[in-house]
Amino acid sequence: MTDDHTSVPPSSEDVALALRHCWQPVARLEDLRGGPQRAVLLDQPLAVFLTESGAVSVVADRCAHRGAQLSMGKVCGESIQCPYHGWEWAGDGSCVRIPSLADQRQIPPLARIPSYPVRLQWGLVWTTLEEPLTDVPDVPWFDEDSWTWGHGEPFELPVAFGLMIENFRDVAHFAFVHEATLGPQPAVVEPLAPAKNGLEVTLRRKMEWGDGASSTWGALREIGYHTIAPNFTSGRFFTDEGERCLLHVSRAISATESVHYWIEGGLESFDAESVEKAIAYDTAIYAEDVAVVSKVQPPELPLDPNAQIDTLADRYTLAYREAFADFVNQALAARSAIRRTAG
Repeated sequence: MTDDHTSVPPSSEDVALALRHCWQPVARLEDLRGGPQRAVLLDQPLAVFLTESGAVSVVADRCAHRGAQLSMGKVCGESIQCPYHGWEWAGDGSCVRIPSLADQRQIPPLARIPSYPVRLQWGLVWTTLEEPLTDVPDVPWFDEDSWTWGHGEPFELPVAFGLMIENFRDVAHFAFVHEATLGPQPAVVEPLAPAKNGLEVTLRRKMEWGDGASSTWGALREIGYHTIAPNFTSGRFFTDEGERCLLHVSRAISATESVHYWIEGGLESFDAESVEKAIAYDTAIYAEDVAVVSKVQPPELPLDPNAQIDTLADRYTLAYREAFADFVNQALAARSAIRRTAG
């Protein structure tokens, strides 16, 4: 690999390296109240846990003693306890207690496990394996305190997350995948004019949907799309009942596996009952997408602009692919600069 990452499209290996520098969600905060959770990020098993004081920690899901899964253990104060021999590990990766030792001063100095940074946003726990290239994705119009919102059930796919992020904003598939849920949609797509600004891609378009969707959100007038490469996308719905939104963010389990988290929200007349209704409705929409996207080949998002055949209706998804490639190239360039500085 050379330092010139822009001469050829990023490879699968390039993408994997770059995503190590990306904030990715590893758990819903609400799920941690039941105990530690296991999350695999880029083939690395992690244990995510909520301490008794309310802090969240992310550490390697492997005890340095005999290799047991820490996520099978339990929280003890500010630490996670291994289910095998009871060794306790703090959020910084240090071993703070070994029950078999009468004198805790005898804890081996090398008794440490990898630990990872934590950010909390939208009720999600985020981490990154290496120095992040950008901040946790955010959209200025979504204020957690102003919107009424809630989480849908996360789901896994046997494909890279880019394919689902792309599907989320692919307007040409509505007429064929979502006729049962969104109602009849025109197959012809009007000229699209997405705006790309760095790693962000936005688009506003007028759209109508069927009675089922209207009864859930209100009659639709316009949609605003907002994608931040590589792993966040959203829809902002302007309806007769007020503003509604769907936020979607993903984690790479591996190069060809992913986990997807999603949030429903609304303003004005949107209440907790509305959230539940929207989640139930969009669960059916996601099921339609999953049935198709889970079988897409290749199972990774093509970043070579010549890899597939495209039309004018693909302008938004192509802009996302370009932003994704930009993220990869920038992350690899930053990684190379750090290595040059270090050595």
